[in-house]
Amino acid sequence: MFKPFKALLGLLVAANIASFAAALDFTGAQWIWIPGRAADGITYPPGNATFRRDYYPEAGKTPLSANILITTDDAYTLYVNGYEVGTGVDFTKAQRYCVPLVPDCNVFAVEGQNYQYTGSNVGNAAGVLSAIEIRFTDGFTETIVTDGEWHGVSGVPAGFEQVAFDDSAWPAAFVEGPYPTTAPWNAPQNAITIPPATQNPGPSLPSASWIWTNEVDSAGNAPIGGRAFRKTVTLPAGQFVDTVTMDIVADNAYTLYINGLLVGSGQDFHTAQRYQVNFPPTSTVTIAVYAANDGGPAGLLAAAELEGCACGCAENTFIITDGNWKYSTGNSTGIPAGFENPGFDDAAWPAAIVEGPYGQAPWGQVATPTSNSPQSAAISGAPAAPPASVVA
Repeated sequence: MFKPFKALLGLLVAANIASFAAALDFTGAQWIWIPGRAADGITYPPGNATFRRDYYPEAGKTPLSANILITTDDAYTLYVNGYEVGTGVDFTKAQRYCVPLVPDCNVFAVEGQNYQYTGSNVGNAAGVLSAIEIRFTDGFTETIVTDGEWHGVSGVPAGFEQVAFDDSAWPAAFVEGPYPTTAPWNAPQNAITIPPATQNPGPSLPSASWIWTNEVDSAGNAPIGGRAFRKTVTLPAGQFVDTVTMDIVADNAYTLYINGLLVGSGQDFHTAQRYQVNFPPTSTVTIAVYAANDGGPAGLLAAAELEGCACGCAENTFIITDGNWKYSTGNSTGIPAGFENPGFDDAAWPAAIVEGPYGQAPWGQVATPTSNSPQSAAISGAPAAPPASVVA
């Protein structure tokens, strides 16, 4: 394995132990160990066992990262592609990890240890339990779990964690039973605590400011018509996002575009809409809004969370409407064609004018959304565009 992978793995594991794209749990996972369980159906002799799972993606799929949830009775060391990721010594407390993957074969390996009772050579229950969510570069995921697809042997063969290690002679792991119904782990005193995934705070509309163009007069009124607004977010080198969750409202109406694709529209400035938009991982996100005023006050208010996936393990980025947005009042032929698209040159556009914070008159406390809105058509005057992938 090449050195840049090792450096990136160490950085992401250290910085992102709890950064995850989804709340992965043990659904579908099986407790596994090696053959040789005692006649009581539970006990194994003390000692170590090692396990491997080679993962090959389907044709056309490129793995990006793995979110891993794991526990072992009694202890484990986890490796991915030959590098140590983490350890655990209490099976009642599962651990989460996020690691980058390589484009082809990836190997997950576990060294498990079964303790002996103090003062005796008697073992106890032993098992490995894991769920691994593979994230691909196209934004889709696949989950694999501990089951009969894993291979395991007694002891710790030298180099077992390496990708090139030959485990073709290893037998399939022994499947002890499913989570959460398999004894002895189904007993109340053996309940497993699953750490929560990072709780994303989501967009914060109250943190945003109302913005418009420089046409607002001293009475707070703006000309009738549509205006274009843009915000381009460029992430630091090596960071990517694949989801935007955005709360948005406008006086009087708007159409929202993400990366040139049509997300949805709203026509009631009393209530904001929330959109969750998925797209292939990218380091640059273009947010564009066509906002229209029917007369009187005019304003645009929005807040967004960009969900990170720098190898699927990045922290999220938050943006709000403020003076860093740009606007265009158009020209004799209307709003500039293609303003909603990535790569559109808005260098000459002026900075948006901040009218005031959330809650100010005449808009007051705009109702914030509690659920996602579906993709919807553009309002009159807004440019046509292909539909975005919107999660309703």
